[in-house]
Amino acid sequence: MGAILCIILAVCIYAIKIVHNSNNLTFDKWCEIFISFFIFTNCFNFGFSYFSLGNQYIDGALGMNLRLEVFMIITPIFFIVLSQRKKWNFLPIPWYVVFAIALFCAVNIFNPNNLAVGSTIVGILQVLLYIVFLYIVCSSVSIEVIMRGIYEGFVYTIILQSALTLCYPILGIKEVTLLFREGVSIRAEERPGAPGTFSHPNALGGYVSLILAFFWSCILYGYQRRKSIVCALLATFVLIFTFSRSALLASIFAVAMVYLIYNTRNGSIFTVKNIFYRIIPIIILAVALIFLTPIKDSFIGSNVDEMFIARLMHFYCAYEAIIEHPFIGVGFNAHLEYIRSNVNPSIFAMFDKTVWNPEEFMFSNPVHNIFLIFLTEFGFIGFMPILYFIIRKFANIKKQLRRETSVEYHICAIFAIGILCYLMVHGMSDWVPLTPRMRNIWLLIFFIVACAEHKTEQKDTNKKALPH
Repeated sequence: MGAILCIILAVCIYAIKIVHNSNNLTFDKWCEIFISFFIFTNCFNFGFSYFSLGNQYIDGALGMNLRLEVFMIITPIFFIVLSQRKKWNFLPIPWYVVFAIALFCAVNIFNPNNLAVGSTIVGILQVLLYIVFLYIVCSSVSIEVIMRGIYEGFVYTIILQSALTLCYPILGIKEVTLLFREGVSIRAEERPGAPGTFSHPNALGGYVSLILAFFWSCILYGYQRRKSIVCALLATFVLIFTFSRSALLASIFAVAMVYLIYNTRNGSIFTVKNIFYRIIPIIILAVALIFLTPIKDSFIGSNVDEMFIARLMHFYCAYEAIIEHPFIGVGFNAHLEYIRSNVNPSIFAMFDKTVWNPEEFMFSNPVHNIFLIFLTEFGFIGFMPILYFIIRKFANIKKQLRRETSVEYHICAIFAIGILCYLMVHGMSDWVPLTPRMRNIWLLIFFIVACAEHKTEQKDTNKKALPH
């Protein structure tokens, strides 16, 4: 109910914006409004299910439903506006990209180890539909316009999440959290942290971690600096009151790496000066923040042992699947069905007094480690391109920053590094980064950066091809 009310409110706000800019409503302004609206509404669990497998449990992190999402609704409107412009300059799609996507779909659908082909097809359709949306946007809109839309959408998002955090847990108005907790597990009700518009405090913590890394990137490049500082402070405020240990650690690591990449973009990170003047002080500050402030209680609270053992149980299940099928895995979005069919639930009985309902937890929640999920579902062959992407992004970031002159590209590029750092930390202990709200953000940023780099390479190729 709360998500629907907020969507209605968002429609009213953006309708007023459109009317206010009616005299100067250029194509770029339309696109900026679309992107801002999408980013703002992305924090709501909103969407009408038009297809569901109807299983008792989900089979993977992407769930078992196809939903009518906000981006699907605004895409036809975007096409109408685009047709008025009469300029259809879509980026060319390299043949090897099409081949890789087709191969990925075929291998996962026809994988003999896949016990949940229906969930695999649902997961593939979810991702492909969103990639089509990203392709249309990034082909037709400049990075400057996209950046303005993302910025405005995040500003509205963090204001809303801050207001909800002020209501709960600070003022104890629990009713505001119930507006956004439809279908949430009772486990989430035991958490005292702020859930905002999400169903669980850890999910809000992860989302705000990305927002904090984004505004920190803007601050470093002086992009609307005053507003960015205020928004970064609001994001920090919300993050602390989610009481999410993994999200807080991920934020510290992501913000620190963004800062280091920015300050060493023309040189090496691991110089003696950087180690003593930047890296060591950052580590000391992070340790002091965690262990010398009230945040310490969140890290060494009463449920630390329970959460640690629960994750070890998950890791064991994933390990068994990886050992059995190390090369091509058990199928995209299908690892839970494989675990339910091949792991004896009696092995969890010994943890009844330590872990809350262990069998239910293990069989209804994806493995709490996104890298183990990738290894379990894709195998080592499918995991290698992911590992290559991470290594290549870190290895080439400074080279790309020196090639590009656009401030907007620089912000998106170091924000992408912050996202990778966030994924490496938060993703080691949770599957939240793979949820639709989170996935939409990091896929968007990676796509923007990749398209910008592709356009630059095309320009360089065209320049070389010109006769001297």
